[in-house]
Amino acid sequence: MRCGNRTALKRRWTPCTHRPITPIKIGYQFVYLYAAINPYNGHLIALLLPSMKKVCFELFMRHFEQQTLDKYGQQAVLLVADGASNHQHDTIEHKRINLKILPRACPELNPVERFFEQLRAEMSNQVFETIEQVEDYLTNILYKYFEQPDRVSSLTLFNYIRN
Repeated sequence: MRCGNRTALKRRWTPCTHRPITPIKIGYQFVYLYAAINPYNGHLIALLLPSMKKVCFELFMRHFEQQTLDKYGQQAVLLVADGASNHQHDTIEHKRINLKILPRACPELNPVERFFEQLRAEMSNQVFETIEQVEDYLTNILYKYFEQPDRVSSLTLFNYIRN
C-alpha cells in the first residue's frame, strides 16, 4: 500500500447546505506498507519500506519468514500476493514460504486489500507535511490492529477462505 504526504480526500458528513472544508496538501513523498495477514487469527506482519522494488519485496520476505518461523516454527506458510512485477517467482528462494500469485485484476480475492482499504479510510482527510508524519500516523493506526487481532480477522476472513 502506498502512503504519502498527498492528502487523500474522502466524503464526510456535514449539515445540509454546508460544504465540508478540508485542508489539503499536494505532496510527492511516499512510503510503502508491506503487510501479510493471517485471516484466521488476525496475526499481522507489517513493514514500512521506501519503494516497491524487488529488493524491498525480498527484504519483506526475509522479515516475513523470520516472523512466521518465530510464530509457527518449521511449518510451511502460504503467502498470497497480487501480480505486481516485484512479486515474481524468481525473487523468491524461501523454502518455507509457498507463494501463490492471484489472477490479474482480482483485488477482491486478496484479503489484505480489504485491510488496506480500511487503513486508507483511517488516513483520509489528513494533512502530512513530512513523510515521517505519515509513518508515525500509520504506525499508530497499525498498533490497534496488532493489539486487537480480531479486528484484522473481521475485515479479512472472507467466506471463501473460511470454507
